[in-house]
Amino acid sequence: MSMVSDIEKLRPELLEKSDAELERLRNEIEMAIAEKHKRAEQERRAAIVAEASKHVDAVVAGLKWLHDNQLLSDKMVDVFTRGDGQFNPATYIRAPRGVDDVRAKAVTIGGGEKKRRRRRDPVTGQLVPSKAAVAAGEA
Repeated sequence: MSMVSDIEKLRPELLEKSDAELERLRNEIEMAIAEKHKRAEQERRAAIVAEASKHVDAVVAGLKWLHDNQLLSDKMVDVFTRGDGQFNPATYIRAPRGVDDVRAKAVTIGGGEKKRRRRRDPVTGQLVPSKAAVAAGEA
């Protein structure tokens, strides 16, 4: 396969265009190439999100099955138990909802306020309100 390297044989009409027209054409081609790469990356990340959703569903179902058959340690049960006493790993393990969710981000709720995490008192081992909850006067 031989490639023509002479512009007069390949695209002679380009020699009739002004420098500004050629520059504009080059910029348009570069923008089109960049857009194609961006779309390909979005499709790749969308496939990852779809796959992640399947894995998260399987993990949540597996944890529920282990809990129902009393095969989880007390520590794991505590981790996935909500404040109202209901075992629900889906509260804490969630699949990404969109392409931008694939990257790790700070966990936020509502209007961008940081999520308050439960912690244990080192002496008694009992769950205590978070420092943020205490500071906000919610505890």
